[in-house]
Amino acid sequence: MCGASRAAHGQQGVSVLVTDAQSGAPVTAAQLLLVELDRGRLTDAAGRATFADVRATRLTLSVRRLGYAPLTRRLELPRDSVVRVALAASAMNLADVVVTGTGGARRTDQVFQPTTVLDGAALDRALGGSIAATLAGEPGITQRTNGPMATAPIIRGLGGDRVLVLEDGLRMGDVATTAPDHAITADPITARRLEVVRGPAGLLYGSNTLGGVINVIREDVPRARPERVTGVMGVQGESVTSGATIGGFVSAPLGALAVRAEGSFRDSRDSRTPGGTLPFTDARQHDGGVGVSWAGTRGHVGASARDFRSEYGVPTSIGDLVLPGAHVGGIYIDLRRTTARVDAEYRPASGAITSVSASGNWVRFAQDEVERGGFVGTRFGQLSSQGDLVARYRRTRWLPGAGAVGVFGQWRDLRAAGSFTGTRPAVLRTVAGYAYDELAFGALRVMGGVRYDATSIRPLERTPTQLLPDVRDRAFGAWTGSLATTYALPGDVTVGASVARAFRPPAIEELYSAGPHLASFAYEIGNPALRAERGTGADLFVRVARRTVNAEASVFRTAVDGFIYYAPLVDARTG
Repeated sequence: MCGASRAAHGQQGVSVLVTDAQSGAPVTAAQLLLVELDRGRLTDAAGRATFADVRATRLTLSVRRLGYAPLTRRLELPRDSVVRVALAASAMNLADVVVTGTGGARRTDQVFQPTTVLDGAALDRALGGSIAATLAGEPGITQRTNGPMATAPIIRGLGGDRVLVLEDGLRMGDVATTAPDHAITADPITARRLEVVRGPAGLLYGSNTLGGVINVIREDVPRARPERVTGVMGVQGESVTSGATIGGFVSAPLGALAVRAEGSFRDSRDSRTPGGTLPFTDARQHDGGVGVSWAGTRGHVGASARDFRSEYGVPTSIGDLVLPGAHVGGIYIDLRRTTARVDAEYRPASGAITSVSASGNWVRFAQDEVERGGFVGTRFGQLSSQGDLVARYRRTRWLPGAGAVGVFGQWRDLRAAGSFTGTRPAVLRTVAGYAYDELAFGALRVMGGVRYDATSIRPLERTPTQLLPDVRDRAFGAWTGSLATTYALPGDVTVGASVARAFRPPAIEELYSAGPHLASFAYEIGNPALRAERGTGADLFVRVARRTVNAEASVFRTAVDGFIYYAPLVDARTG
C-alpha cells in the first residue's frame, strides 16, 4: 500500500552505481547531479548514491569525477530507477556544468543567459598575464589596458564595477574598478575554471552587474575529500616581455580532512614594441593560498587564507612621445591583498530543501602609488567583508518550481593618504535579499528572480570645499529582477530570451573625490548629488550543444538611465 501511495503521487527513487570503465572498481566521491531538480550527491566507498522522493519522469544525470571524462545520461523513470555508470579515465576536464548566475549547477545547454566557460585545455590555450587578457578573445569581451598588469575586462562595452569579478563566488575586495591604473588581484594560471555570464544576470551576487559576471573558480575551500594526492603545475613564457610565470596547486587527503594549497610567481620586463621598449611595464607578482575542509556526503565546512602581492609599472612614454593621460616621470604600483574565507554547506537527504550554504570573507587591501624619487603619491587602504547565506529548494507537491532564496551583506571601509590624494575616506554598507525560481513545462523552461538592495555610504571627511561644497551621507535602495525562458528544439538546439533590470549606486570615488590622482594623471572631482544608474538589458540567443558541435549566437540591447562617467570640466572664465 505504501508503494502504491508513492506511485500515485509520482514519487520514486534513483539508485546510481559508478565504476571505473577499465577495472570495474567502484568510484568514490563522484559528483552526481539531477540537473532539472538541482539535486546533488557524492558516491560512497562502494561507488553508490541514492536520490529518494523523485517527483519527475524525465531527468538528466550528470556524473563528474577528477581524473575521469564527465558523463551525461538521460533517464526515463521508473524504467531507469537503477543506473550503472562506467567512467573512462581522462585528463580532460570538459566544461559541461556552469555554476555562476544559475542558482545551482547547470549544464551549459540549460543556462538561461549567454555564457562562456574556460577550463582544461581551452583555459591553457587562452592563458594570458591577467584575467582580462585571458578572456579578451572570447565573444563580446575586450579589455581596457594601462600596461600589461593594469587591465580590466569589458563586457558588451561596459566595464568598471558594472562587471563583477568574483573569486569562488565572492568579491575580491580590491579597488580594481576605481581607476585605469588599478589591477585585478587574481592570477589566472592557478584558476581551475573561468565562467562568464553576459548581461545583467547577477541577482545572486549584486544588483550592479549591468555588463555581466566573471567568476574565477579555484575551490580554495575543498568541497570534496580527494582519495589521493593530486596536483597540477604550469609554466608560461612571453617573448614580448621576456617574462616567465610558474604556478600550480596540490590537493590531498589528511585523515578525515581535505587540504588544498597553491602558489604562483610572475616576473616580466618592459614590453618590446615596434616603436621601441615601453618603460614602466615590468612586473613582479606572487600569489598563494591554502584551504582545509571537512567534506562528507551531506556537505562540507572549511576555511582558507590567501596572500596576493604585486608590483608593476604604469607606462608613461615611448621615445619622445608621452602617452595620452599618462603621468610624466613614470609610476609604480605596489599592492597587497590578504584574504581569510569560510565556507559551509549542508545537503539534507530528503525534503524540500536541497542545500543550505554560507560563505564569507574578510579582506585587507593596501596599495601604494610610488612616484619618481620614491615618495608615495597616493596610498589606498581598504578593509572589507561580505557574507552570503543561500537556501536552495526542489520541486515538491507544494512547490511547483525549483530555486533559491538568500541574503547578502557587504561592508567596505576605504581610506586614502599620501603626498597627493583626492579620494576622501568613506564607509559603505549593503544588505540585500533575493529569490530565484524556475519552472518547467515540457520543453519550455521559465526562470524569474527578484532582489532588493539597500546601500548606505557615509563620508568620514565632511569638510566642504569650493569644488565639493555638499559632502553628505547618501542612501540608495531599489528592486531589481529578471525573467528568462528557454525552449528545447529537436537536434539539441535551444532558443532563449531574457530581460533584466539592474541598479548601480555611484561609487565612493564618484561621489566624494576632490583632488589629484597622479597615477592616472587626473584631477578628479566627484559629485555628492549623483543618482543611481538604472539599466535594462534584453537578450535573444540560439544555442547548439552536441557531442561534436557547441555554438551560441546572441543579440542583445542594454539601456542605462543616469549613466555615470568621467567628463572634463572647463572653467567658464579661462576656458
